[in-house]
Parts: sequence; structure tokens; C-alpha cells
Amino acid sequence: MKPTILLCTGGAAAMLLLSGCLGPKMNNSGFPTVPPGLLYSEMQNAQMVAPKQLPSQRKFTVLKQVKAEAVTTSFCGLVSIGDASYATLKAKALEECRDADDIIDLEVDCIHSNLLGLVNKVTTVIRGVAIKY
Repeated sequence: MKPTILLCTGGAAAMLLLSGCLGPKMNNSGFPTVPPGLLYSEMQNAQMVAPKQLPSQRKFTVLKQVKAEAVTTSFCGLVSIGDASYATLKAKALEECRDADDIIDLEVDCIHSNLLGLVNKVTTVIRGVAIKY
């Protein structure tokens, strides 16, 4: 009985420790990624954004490149804080260019860091071109 419990515990621990690089790959809209490591992570992931369809008759002026970032943090998997929603990031990016109405050619990156599962931080960064209609 005792060897079986020890074997099961060892197997479960090995599965948890190997889940970072050897674990199943997640499909992130075509971008291959691995799940965050349990003990330590320092990762950057690209995110897929559908291109904005602009009506052909609507004229716009390109103003400048804009960028914004937001951080979400989880402590011990029990408490999570932060706002990295698209609306918040877009508003922050448009603050750089007060005359802008929208952002096109949007790129989104996520930077993930984790330490022993105690503090898990995700920084979401958007970049794009501010335009005025």
C-alpha cells in the first residue's frame, strides 16, 4: 500500500514539474505557446487580432504610432487584480494622440511572468496606428 501511494505521489509531482516545456501546447489563434510553468515563468506571447474593416468610402488621416500596456496580477491564485481589457488599452493608447478617433494595424503582445505560483503577472501591450476620420 505504501509503495503505491509513494509511486502515485511521485508520478503526480513529475507531471506537474514537467508540464511547462513538455506539457500540451495551447492553440493561441495559430501562435504556438506552452502553459505557464508552475515554479517559474518568463514568457512573451503574440495574440491574434482580427483586422479592422474600414469602409472604402470613409476617408481617414494617419496621425502617429501609439502604444499602451496594462498589468494584471494574481497572488497565490486566490486574489487577482488589474484591468487589461481592450477598451482600457485602447483608451490609454488614444490618450497619446488626443485628436485620434480609432486605432488600426493593431498588434497585441502578452508578457507573462510567474514565481512559484505565488505571484503571477501578465502585461498586455498593444501597438497600432492612430487615425482621425
